[in-house]
Amino acid sequence: MDASPLHQNSSYGPIAVAIYQTLESYGVDAASVMQKHGVDLGRLKDPSARLDPAVHRSIVAEAAELTDDPAFGLRFSDFVHPTTFHALGFALLSSSTLRAFCQRWVRYHSFITTMGEVSIDEGGSNPALVFPSQLPNADSIVGRVLIDGQIATVLKLIRFMYRPDYYPAGVDLVCPEIAGTQELYRRYFGDRVRFSQDRNAVYFSQVDLDARLPAANAELARQNDEAVLNFLARLDRANVVAQAHAKLIELLPSGDCSKSKVASALNMSVRTLHNRLADSGTTYQQLLDRTRRKLAEQYMQQQNISVSEVAYLLGFSDCSNFSRAFHRWTGQSPSDFRDQSKTEIYAVK
Repeated sequence: MDASPLHQNSSYGPIAVAIYQTLESYGVDAASVMQKHGVDLGRLKDPSARLDPAVHRSIVAEAAELTDDPAFGLRFSDFVHPTTFHALGFALLSSSTLRAFCQRWVRYHSFITTMGEVSIDEGGSNPALVFPSQLPNADSIVGRVLIDGQIATVLKLIRFMYRPDYYPAGVDLVCPEIAGTQELYRRYFGDRVRFSQDRNAVYFSQVDLDARLPAANAELARQNDEAVLNFLARLDRANVVAQAHAKLIELLPSGDCSKSKVASALNMSVRTLHNRLADSGTTYQQLLDRTRRKLAEQYMQQQNISVSEVAYLLGFSDCSNFSRAFHRWTGQSPSDFRDQSKTEIYAVK
C-alpha cells in the first residue's frame, strides 16, 4: 500500500500492524487476512505509509467476523504502544497536562486518520474529548470497533503518562450495549461508561485535566511537535498552514521570517501564500503569533534557557519586544510564567 496524501481519506499505516497482532492473539491467520486485502505489512511499518480507509474498514469488518468479537477494538488497544505513533507518540507522552495531551490529539488527528475529526468541548462541568460518530456506521460493528479502538488507545496513552489506574470522569458511546460485554467495557473505560448516547466522548475532571504530569518535558514535546509538523507537511503539500508553520519554526532563529521569506521558501508568491492561508481561515500574522506563542511557552518551561535566548530563538530584536508580546499572549511576564511553571513542577514532585 503506497503512501497517500493526507488531503485524501487515509489512516496511519502502522495501525495495520497492531490489527495484525490483535488477530494473531485470537489464533487467526492474520497474514492471510492482510494478503487478501492487498496489505504489505513491511511497507506499512514505515510511518510515511497510509492505509486506504476502504481497506481499513474491510479489514476491521473481517476481523470482527473472524474473531466473533464485537469488542475487537478494545483488544486492539492492547497492541498499541506510544512508539506505534512515531514522533507523535513521544510528543503526546511529553505533554505538560492532560489538556495539552488532548489538544495535541485534536491538532494532529489527521496524522492518525482523516476519517472524521476530534474536538474538545468545554461547555459542561466536565470537559470532553469528542470523537467522530463514524457515520453512516455509527452503530455498526465497524463503527464500534473504530471508536472503541481509538478511545481505548487514548486512555492507554494517558495511563502511561499520568497514572496506571486512571479512569476518566465518564465515557459516552453512540453504539448500543451488547449483552455480556459490560464488564469488559468497564475494565477499559471505567464504571461510568454509557451506551446509546448522542456522541462518542471521554469526560475529564478539571483537576485531572490541568494537573501537571510527572513526565512533562517541554523540550522533548517541542522537538517531536516539530517532527510531526514536518512529517505532515511532507505528506500533504496541499496543507499550506502546516508547511508555513514548519517553515516558520525553521526560520525564526534567523530573525528573518517575513511573509516574503516564507513564501519564497515554499516556492510560491506572497499573494499565493496570502490567498491560501486565507482559504484556510487564517493570516500570516496570526500564524506567526500562534507559532511564537506556543514555542515561547515551551521554551519558558525550560529553566536552563534565559529570556534573552528565548527572544533570540523566536526572532525578536530584543527582550523588551518579546516580553511585551509574551504578556499580550498570556497575561504574564516571561519571568512570572517561568516561576509559576517551576512551582507546578515542584508541586508534582
